[in-house]
Order: sequence, then structure tokens, then C-alpha cells
Amino acid sequence: MSTPLQQQLEAALSDLRAQRTRIQEASEQLAKTTGTAISKDWSVEAVVDSNGKLASLKLTGTGYRKLAPAELAARIVDTVQAAQDAAARQAAGALTGLMPFALNFGLGPTTPGADGTWDIDAMFEAAARAVQEPLFDTAADRRNGAGS
Repeated sequence: MSTPLQQQLEAALSDLRAQRTRIQEASEQLAKTTGTAISKDWSVEAVVDSNGKLASLKLTGTGYRKLAPAELAARIVDTVQAAQDAAARQAAGALTGLMPFALNFGLGPTTPGADGTWDIDAMFEAAARAVQEPLFDTAADRRNGAGS
């Protein structure tokens, strides 16, 4: 017969193993992450790797030949940045489930309002709610109905 402490240790080890598996899966997913973007006029396509480095750049059609060099360069830069943003969103999605609740990407407003200001009150309220939640979503919490 095991003691309550042994049961808690076994549950903690089980949760730790499950978290390790989730981290390994997220790491594998991150390594495969790419971001792709195409310019509005379809003349530039950029693909970046999981580190945001340019992996591929394609100029399609002939319309880009009519652009001034500075305009073509700006279009390329904008498209590469859009591809990097797409890769970053995919990476954030892969990591969201691993983040402690209080540090999760969805905590409170993450962008300024339409007028360019931050809603400090909403951020404070979200932080106050977060400290009342468990730091990590564990299997034990799910079994006991916590963290929902």
C-alpha cells in the first residue's frame, strides 16, 4: 500500500514525463516550421525556415521587371517579413500549450488598441486572474477538474 506522499510523487513523475513528451513534440514541430508569403501582386514569393532565415525567394511573371530597383527591393523585404511573421505565428502556436497559464500568449491585451494606447486596466485584471490559476496545466489538475 502506498502512502499519500508516494502517490503524489508518482503523479508528479507521470506529469513530468507527459510534459517532456509534449516538449519533444513541440521541438520537432518547431524544427519543421516554415513561413511562406506572396506579395499582393503575386510577383514575389518568400519562404523562411524555422529560424526565420530566408530559404527560398522566387520572382514570378515579368511585372517585377517594370519596377524601380527600390520598389522591387521594398516588395521583397515586405514579403520576407510577412513570411517571418507567418513562421513566428506557427512557432507561437506550437509553444502555447507548453507555456504556464500566467505566461501564455493569450494573457490580456497583447496589442495596443485602435488609438495606439494599451488598456492597462484590462492587462492588470488579466494578470490578477492569472495568479489565481495554476501555473501549469497538469494531468492531475485535469483529473481533479482544476485549471478549466
